[in-house]
Amino acid sequence: MAPPAPRALLLLLLLHRLAASSKLNIPKVLLPFTRGTRVNFTLEASEGCYRWSSTRPEVASIEPADQGERRCSQKAVVQARSSQPTRLTSIIFAEDTMTGQVLRCDAIVDIIHGIQIVSTTRELYLEDSPLELKIQALDSEGNTFSTLAGLAFDWTIVKDTEADGFSDSHNALRILKFLESTYIPPSYISEMEKVAKQGDTILVSGMKTGSSKLKARIQESAYKHVPPAEVRLLILENILLNPAYDVYLLVGTSIKYRVQKIRQGKITELMMPSDQYELQLQNNVLGPEGDPSWPVARLDQETSIVTAMQQGQTNLILGHKRFAVHPGDRWVLETGRFYEITIEVYDKSSNKVYLSDNIRINTKLSDEYFEVLKSTLNGTYHYVKAIKKGQTIIDAALTSVVDQDGGVHTLPVPVRNQQDVEIYVPIVLSPSILTFPWQPKAGVYQYTIQAHGGSGNFSWSCSNQAVATVTVKGVMTTGSDIGISIIQAIDVQNPLHYGEMKVYVTEPSGMEFIPCQVEARVGQVLELPLRINGLTNVETGEIVPLSDCSHFDLVVEVENRGVFRPLQGRLKPTADFCSGVRVKAETQGYTTLVVSYTHAHVRLSASITIAAYLPLKTIDPPSVALVTLGSSKDILFEGGPRPWVQEPSKFFRNITAEDEESIGLSLFAPPMSRNNIQHWVQVSCKSLGEQVIALTVGNYPTMTNPFPAVEPAVVKFICAVPSRLTLTPIYGSPQLDLSCPLLQQNKQV
Repeated sequence: MAPPAPRALLLLLLLHRLAASSKLNIPKVLLPFTRGTRVNFTLEASEGCYRWSSTRPEVASIEPADQGERRCSQKAVVQARSSQPTRLTSIIFAEDTMTGQVLRCDAIVDIIHGIQIVSTTRELYLEDSPLELKIQALDSEGNTFSTLAGLAFDWTIVKDTEADGFSDSHNALRILKFLESTYIPPSYISEMEKVAKQGDTILVSGMKTGSSKLKARIQESAYKHVPPAEVRLLILENILLNPAYDVYLLVGTSIKYRVQKIRQGKITELMMPSDQYELQLQNNVLGPEGDPSWPVARLDQETSIVTAMQQGQTNLILGHKRFAVHPGDRWVLETGRFYEITIEVYDKSSNKVYLSDNIRINTKLSDEYFEVLKSTLNGTYHYVKAIKKGQTIIDAALTSVVDQDGGVHTLPVPVRNQQDVEIYVPIVLSPSILTFPWQPKAGVYQYTIQAHGGSGNFSWSCSNQAVATVTVKGVMTTGSDIGISIIQAIDVQNPLHYGEMKVYVTEPSGMEFIPCQVEARVGQVLELPLRINGLTNVETGEIVPLSDCSHFDLVVEVENRGVFRPLQGRLKPTADFCSGVRVKAETQGYTTLVVSYTHAHVRLSASITIAAYLPLKTIDPPSVALVTLGSSKDILFEGGPRPWVQEPSKFFRNITAEDEESIGLSLFAPPMSRNNIQHWVQVSCKSLGEQVIALTVGNYPTMTNPFPAVEPAVVKFICAVPSRLTLTPIYGSPQLDLSCPLLQQNKQV
């Protein structure tokens, strides 16, 4: 019996080793006390299947996640449930159903004492990827809460009173929703954004250079006393110096620098010297035996080449020259807008020079692109209107100074600068208005909005997420509320330029068929478009047609069954209608089609009269009528549209011939004869020849039949000299027996 003992010992050791390897993802959970929102945290064991329990479920409850048939799970959700604004603790136990191992986690519920905003950086670059900001909450002892999932916050952009030399702009920063971005947020953030709430995590992107301050406050009523958290962000232009690292040169050697700019995700090289940027060598530090009369390095502004002159170190700085445009401080302009252009002058130390009235700056503004409305005498200020799309250059040069006696002192070397300007046409969104019916479920209707004009690089926003949201690609999705949401496409190159359109979500108030074809040949399909209106203003009674109602549950009824058969599916919405039905003509006749819609207290219906007819065709003769000179032929046509049931006087039958002088034409019966399915036409031959006889049958347009069907049919009519004669007897005696030989020999009389 001795040998089995080592095996048993080995099995026990293996079980012990397996049990010891299982761990929880966190030993202690700190959850915030709340009154209206339940904050959750997911506990997860590294392996195994556990039964979960809480010693004080009134403080923190535990619910298994993904529980299978074994009634155990590897994950569980802890939820803060304390109703007392004080620090309370519950112990969470997890027992492994296989090994009996027990794991423990302390769930602490406490009140929030303060909040702070954390991020990976405090600097943003234009056209760069957005920055994620997250709120951390602290208790009275400075401990960080494990999660704030589901807790609502108010994020706002506020005026920065401590800009420290950076221009403060309320438009420099934009709060992005994850739904508008290409980034995946936590699931609870997605759910909050769908109901127009902000959570503890947001995205921000830079719109223009400057500084901006962001403030976040807890919405929970229990935390009104908690001070808001603030963060100041700098938005910079994305300019790169290449190479951007420290460079060590031997005396006498050189290196060429390049200036690069990131625009619309692509790195482009700026030609130097530039009209906007300039390279400068600053902060020379000489070596131990350096010569103060010589620089450490020399910069060639024309080639951007730096040459080492002696031992030491120096800093290469990329600065920008100064032109200014208002509004916007961006050199991306829009046709039809008015702008103020100012020229500023700086000395070698980048100090701004005061521009007195007696200096003279010559500014060249292209007449093709600008209409100059006002300019100052010294040339430092210009009020202009952008008039044409394209790219142009503004050239300015400080040339002279005028003394008190009127003498002009010309500068030996004028101070000159240029500024590249891009001008675009205004941004227009198409369509300008979209109207959708309210549906209890959000996201039922989608529409891709087209943006024209501008630089082509847009950021999208909406004024009311509960009514309609929009993605970064301009795809609009309806929400769950009734109201209006204004969609804007903002030019990333200049946030002052934007186009906007309105999205209405409203209850339908009326339904009607729009003018369409109401007659169809048997076998054809009629498309009957519907216009459904929505009420946008209760006080004024203003209504607008809905853009899309394809998800309506429409009920289609036909009074005279068998004439038309309703088909499955609905018409796709267009600019003229939002839905519609299709019916197939089965047999000739008239009927009334009724479409109705019912939802809660809304009841709508619309009716329309439609007709089906047989095709118009030639019966006798089938294709060719042959007669001799002076004789006539009665031609029979059948089918075609019938007199319109609501206005039969508009019915017509026209008979035409290629050469009407050589034949005689007449209709047997008047258009209003009882049997209007048959059409008798008598054609008499006046001269030899052949031609085509055409009969056209239909109705003239009316209010109820605006696009009537018109059917043509043709037959060839030949008038010729007979080549032979055949006699056929006609027996007038009905008493003759069929066996009589005379009936068998009709060629003999």
